[in-house]
Amino acid sequence: MCYKVRNVSYNLTRDVEAVFRCLKTDLDIRPIYHQLDEFIEPHIWLGIIAYQIVNYIRTTLSDSNINYSWATIVQKMKTIQSSIISVNNKANEKLYIKLCTRPTKDQMNIFDALNFRHRTFVRKTKVVPQK
Repeated sequence: MCYKVRNVSYNLTRDVEAVFRCLKTDLDIRPIYHQLDEFIEPHIWLGIIAYQIVNYIRTTLSDSNINYSWATIVQKMKTIQSSIISVNNKANEKLYIKLCTRPTKDQMNIFDALNFRHRTFVRKTKVVPQK
């Protein structure tokens, strides 16, 4: 019994450390040597809130049998991109076209588990008259 508790505790600690390692890189949460408490506390709270969000996402994905590490989730999801193209047409209007990449199968599985739409938009076009 004691061995199981120690093993679970060790794995949990290792997992938390791995998430914070990733967050340090993604959110640039590094050991910053603040002088005043009013700067130290928000820095710590940002790290805690970010970890809570990561934990919620991983728990929700785990309920759908998606057991990726946080680094793997970030790697799979960071290929999603959106872009805005702007061109002038013959009528002296500026045409904006907003595009979004198609999600991969892994990304769609993650979106489904989190109850997100697969794409926030397919393609949007906006015409703005120029003066």
